[in-house]
Amino acid sequence: MSALAAFSHEFGAIVSGSDAKSGEETEKLIALGIPVTIGVDDKKVENVDCVVYSSAIRNDNPELKKARELHIETLERHEYLAKIAACFSEVVAIGGTHGKTSTTAMLTHILAKSGKKFAAMIGGESVEFSNYVNNTSAKSIAELKNAIFVCEACEYKRNLLALPATLALVTNAECDHPDCYKSQKDVTDTFSEFLEKARCKIVSEEYEFLLQETEKRANELRNEKNENFCVETFSDDKIERLYADIKNGKAEVFSDGNLVGTIKLKDGGDYNYENSIFALAAAKRLGIDLEFAINELASFKGVKRRFEFAGKIDGASVIFDFAHHPSEIKRALKKAREYGDVLCVFQPHTYSRTKAYLNDFVEVLGDERNGVKTLALMPTYAAREDASMGLDSNDLAIAIFDEFCNRDVYLLKNALSTVDFVKKHAKDHAVVLMLGAGDIYDVKDLLSLENATE
Repeated sequence: MSALAAFSHEFGAIVSGSDAKSGEETEKLIALGIPVTIGVDDKKVENVDCVVYSSAIRNDNPELKKARELHIETLERHEYLAKIAACFSEVVAIGGTHGKTSTTAMLTHILAKSGKKFAAMIGGESVEFSNYVNNTSAKSIAELKNAIFVCEACEYKRNLLALPATLALVTNAECDHPDCYKSQKDVTDTFSEFLEKARCKIVSEEYEFLLQETEKRANELRNEKNENFCVETFSDDKIERLYADIKNGKAEVFSDGNLVGTIKLKDGGDYNYENSIFALAAAKRLGIDLEFAINELASFKGVKRRFEFAGKIDGASVIFDFAHHPSEIKRALKKAREYGDVLCVFQPHTYSRTKAYLNDFVEVLGDERNGVKTLALMPTYAAREDASMGLDSNDLAIAIFDEFCNRDVYLLKNALSTVDFVKKHAKDHAVVLMLGAGDIYDVKDLLSLENATE
């Protein structure tokens, strides 16, 4: 939302907004000259032309209700994002259940280094760019027709289908929103439709089945499957493949069977190297030299809340990660246990997700081989839901104990009790891993961390 506000302000609109609480993003907008109200004030909407709202805003929100009563145009975030995207000649929309924020940030980094004219809206906080960068030099909307637009394509409520993507990229396709998808097939069908609308499509070899007719063409052209991670670009009736041999904290990149270069990332998790290959494939399609793009990734600074080293407490490294789906948690734990014993604090995100994937959460958090010495659960982050829609942290704790009776699970009451718990137990661990997509990140400022290097 803040990226949409910044873009609109930059191109001449009079912008104002409201949020539930102040924070880094509201402060940035105020610094730009965009007034932000903390709390609700329905009088604010009386003289506006359009109200843009996020998926977290309910229909009974007083500002949204007032706008509709006054017959003012209302657009959900993805609808307004689509309008902005339509101003550009090339729209790169990056979708997928996991990894889209890191992939978007990596591509943004490469584009900035290349000097291409582009604008990007990143779903998370890039260390380098925050969530918005405009490198178009455009003084008017009309001038954007010669530039590239990069954005994330969120599958929640099938919102990604609104985007006029010319290049559609899908990193993977698991079900992360059980509140709006009935089955895994619903998810894959949605991503397939998203890909088919674009003239250029990028997927991993594993997810070729999303491409429908294009898959048949790929099978006709394929010789043998390579054991390495493979990303494929389908465009202009041809297929280009990038392979990556990911091991020992680096990735060797091959194109047409030839070694092009080696990537060494700050966050060397295998999942992040996979994201980097997607970013390279998109960069290549946008006309950027592959060897140049590989070399520039060495200076990529990462994304906040993506295995972000925040500091130390009593000798333990404190890391925040956005993982909130069982698959993401499994990968984060795999990397965290490389440090040694793990103190894991997890904040479940939404009641419906906890209910839908209860068994998977139990398995990944309770497994005694996952490196977790101490496990604690914060209260569920409700987001747009209420408790009647699923299960909460207490239900998850009981289920873990029922399945893994040797696994102690601590239930934390709030942010302050979480801080006290971490301060008390950190010294007995090598790493404190703070997992979740909710407001667990607010704990960071309360921990009094030492600014030590990782």
